Amino acid sequence: MRDAIARGVSRDRLCSSDLQRLFHGTRSVGLDFARVTDRCRAYLPRMGDDNAFSHLTAAELYAFPLPFGALDPLRLHVVAPAPARAPAGRGIAGHRARLRADDVVVFAGLPMVRPEIAWCQVAEKLGVDDAVAVADWIVTGNPYLNVLPLATLDDLMSAAESCAGGAGHRTRTAALPLVRDGPLSRPESLLRLLLVRAGLPEPLLNVRCIADDGTDLGMPDVAWPKYRTVGQYEGEHHRSVRQQRSDIRRDEKYFDHDWKVVKVSADDLFGQPIELADRFARRLASQGWRGAVDLRHLGHFDR
Repeated sequence: MRDAIARGVSRDRLCSSDLQRLFHGTRSVGLDFARVTDRCRAYLPRMGDDNAFSHLTAAELYAFPLPFGALDPLRLHVVAPAPARAPAGRGIAGHRARLRADDVVVFAGLPMVRPEIAWCQVAEKLGVDDAVAVADWIVTGNPYLNVLPLATLDDLMSAAESCAGGAGHRTRTAALPLVRDGPLSRPESLLRLLLVRAGLPEPLLNVRCIADDGTDLGMPDVAWPKYRTVGQYEGEHHRSVRQQRSDIRRDEKYFDHDWKVVKVSADDLFGQPIELADRFARRLASQGWRGAVDLRHLGHFDR
């Protein structure tokens, strides 16, 4: 408010009913506080010069694929570089960390820790599988949504080294060797982890498959061209009539060339992972795979 008064805004205007008051000492107009970007913009006048949005707030701004309920919609996470004091106040989760100048970038007009730093921070709250899924998304992006990769695997490894020994160290250490470039969604990452954990050969991820006669079969979510077997995760967008028709044409092409297709729903992946892994194993075995499958310690994923 003092800054507004210094700029010539009257006290009467600052008390007007049309001004929004999300944080103490700030006023804003026309922001939608259901949007994290607008909540961050409302806080900017109170933000320290070297502070940055971090942790779960940075994860939300970067659109990390987190499990349901993982975000913190009631607070903004803000980090200050040590030895400065952690930010405090209503609606703020303050943090203090060793930050270099280049650890903070401007994204969507907001000061934020780099994606690889944010990954290290949210890994403190995630299990290994979800830490892998977020890292997969960071290094892959999504070309169909015009989302470029946010960082490289080397970036993630370097960031993890910089905070070695801190909270989340074990999760980050276990997750990094499992990160792959290729999955286009959290379910696709979790599906890959499930299948490999069950003892199946590691699949190719979103790569183009070609039949023996040269026919382009498309780019399935997971594929074993050697065994002419693919897997497709059927997310919500597959419910549209147009997408269902496209899926039918896609699957018929596989069948015409003697490829096996395993279609996966959310209920399969999150509700019946053992049965799902067994289904993949049986399809692969019918196509010549002779490996051993172990379904005893698969566990379940959180939605």
